[in-house]
Amino acid sequence: MRRLLAAALIAAPIAAHAWGPDGHQTVATLAAGLIKGTPAEARVAALLGDLTLPQVAVWADCAKGIAPGKDYTYPAPGKYADCAPLETPARIAEMADYVRRNDRQCQIGMDEDSCHRQTHYADIALQRSRYALGFVGTRSDDVVGSLRQAILVLQGKPTTGQPNFKSPREALLVLVHLVGDIHQPLHVGAPYLDAQGRRVDPDKTGLDPASFTVGGNSLWIVAATPATPPSAPAKAGNPAEAAPEGLAGAGFGPVKLHTIWDGVPDKLKPERVDAAWLAQARKVHTNLGDPADWPARWATQSLEQAGTAYEGLKFSARQGSHWTVSLPSGYSARADAIKRQQLTLAGARLAFVLKAVFPN
Repeated sequence: MRRLLAAALIAAPIAAHAWGPDGHQTVATLAAGLIKGTPAEARVAALLGDLTLPQVAVWADCAKGIAPGKDYTYPAPGKYADCAPLETPARIAEMADYVRRNDRQCQIGMDEDSCHRQTHYADIALQRSRYALGFVGTRSDDVVGSLRQAILVLQGKPTTGQPNFKSPREALLVLVHLVGDIHQPLHVGAPYLDAQGRRVDPDKTGLDPASFTVGGNSLWIVAATPATPPSAPAKAGNPAEAAPEGLAGAGFGPVKLHTIWDGVPDKLKPERVDAAWLAQARKVHTNLGDPADWPARWATQSLEQAGTAYEGLKFSARQGSHWTVSLPSGYSARADAIKRQQLTLAGARLAFVLKAVFPN
């Protein structure tokens, strides 16, 4: 399954969490504060009922708990604490209905097994300067296309293709999550690497599936040395060999690069959203034009941040299906600064969309 999170960093991982549940809830908490007192707040409340915007921020990931191979049942209720509010019989049935309509009705991408799972990301080569459909790593149902579909439904406009949204409520449930996803840089931009760990450009040379780094999930940060394979965890005790700052269990083996980007530090968790952070989010420039066109612009901005996220990283030769990677000094601080910026943008932009589609 694509993009499984390492349990060492996030206590209760769900596949393809961008930011993890805390980060998604931070985005929703910011947006909820920004739409307070507006018609959008009332419309959102009417669609969600007794659920809050932060509670449903993980809905699209919790829906991955639906098992198509087990007649679209939900085999593991209680496994993930953040999904608990969504695990009533009626809400499980709602997730199952969504998965049935968005399971095998599309062209399945690389290293994926279901249509609805691949709506959470794009994998654009870092050599590109903008998002455009047709580049390697994009699809009509990638995170940009899926957000566009959700916005069109909320605007009351017709849609075709995937994902298939049956109602404005369902479109809202997915929208809240995917706005967070598109602002996680590793959910948009990716390096493609050859067997020697050198960057290649799949849009110029043609895509070699072996060069696909799975959004950073095939890139392993190893605590001992960049060349140590994941099967040989590092020993603890030597500060020079410790895992990068911010990685839980520093000095105890490899961690996926994508995993450290999914996690947010305590200072960026939803309970830290205060008046000062909301004031910062209010300074984000309002998007102009048709809201359905905004996700492509957001992806372009995230692609630029992905370039910064990968700047200075050194990759080993490919080892089976993965590469190991060494991080430059100060990488954790750089990552945290980008995370703060992207979470703030995501919260502001989610609020922009909600105000635009629910003006009165």
